Amino acid sequence: MKMNMSKLLMLMTLMLSSISSLSSNNWLTLWILMELNLFMFMPMISKNKINDQSMKYFIIQTLASNLLIFSIMMNAINLNMINNNLTIMLSLMLKIGMVPLHIWMPEIMSKMSWKECFILTTMLKIIPMIFIKKMISFKLIILPMIVSMFVASISGFNQLNLKKMMAYSSIFNLSWMINAFFLGKKMIIIFLLIYSSLNMKIMYLFNNNNLIYLNQMKNLNFLQKMHINLNLISIMGLPPMMGFFPKWMMLKLMINKSLMLSSSMILTSIISMYMYMQIMSMNMFNFTFKKKKNNLNLSKSISLINMLIIPTIFFYWIN
Repeated sequence: MKMNMSKLLMLMTLMLSSISSLSSNNWLTLWILMELNLFMFMPMISKNKINDQSMKYFIIQTLASNLLIFSIMMNAINLNMINNNLTIMLSLMLKIGMVPLHIWMPEIMSKMSWKECFILTTMLKIIPMIFIKKMISFKLIILPMIVSMFVASISGFNQLNLKKMMAYSSIFNLSWMINAFFLGKKMIIIFLLIYSSLNMKIMYLFNNNNLIYLNQMKNLNFLQKMHINLNLISIMGLPPMMGFFPKWMMLKLMINKSLMLSSSMILTSIISMYMYMQIMSMNMFNFTFKKKKNNLNLSKSISLINMLIIPTIFFYWIN
């Protein structure tokens, strides 16, 4: 499917605004860039007509943005500073779909295309994360991070809709992403690159095979199922796959900073594996061998090479 110029322009604007926000220190500039992202994303999900999901998303994001700027202005004049910090945190949690303000995200994602799901779970999270880093203390955000990981890892159980499952996966990884932002720019870049590439690979495979529900996996051939399994193992964070190394590096840095958060991250990561194992079990125990030509195209080859070679590079780089 060819991408028209308007979609390309909107996508480029999203990418540039998200990247440029990493070097911005002014909250007003960040807020403008965040709203620019919203207005670039809205035409993608509306698809030239007003529908319930796009309106829900717009109302939620507008409410969160207005609450955020109001709280920042109140904070600037030192009016009820503690309450304002909590309000800022709640507005940002609503913005990114963090527990307990996450109910909208799985429902809206289930009606989006896989390309829109990828943008929502990656690029649109960056600027709110910068706000959290700059305006919320680490001690204040620890409890929401822990609760978010536990709720998301359990909510993903027995989900038949793959888009909802990936939504809960995104909510779970929000805590890891916030943690990366508090650990410095180097950790941010490593985590965002690896998490985005893994998300893109999995959603590309789901989109390419027209997968929406878990039971549709049985129609895939053996090679397609194994390719999905490899990417799922990586996003689960199992060694020696690519997804293991940023989490391992973060835990090494976090263990002395907050033992409770580090322990919760390890425990919830083990619990969340069940969510991914549902997909893998469907792949491994419901396939039939068929005599077909297995053409390993370029994207699949690159994906396999990344998962095997990049971990080796990380070993040399961090030692």
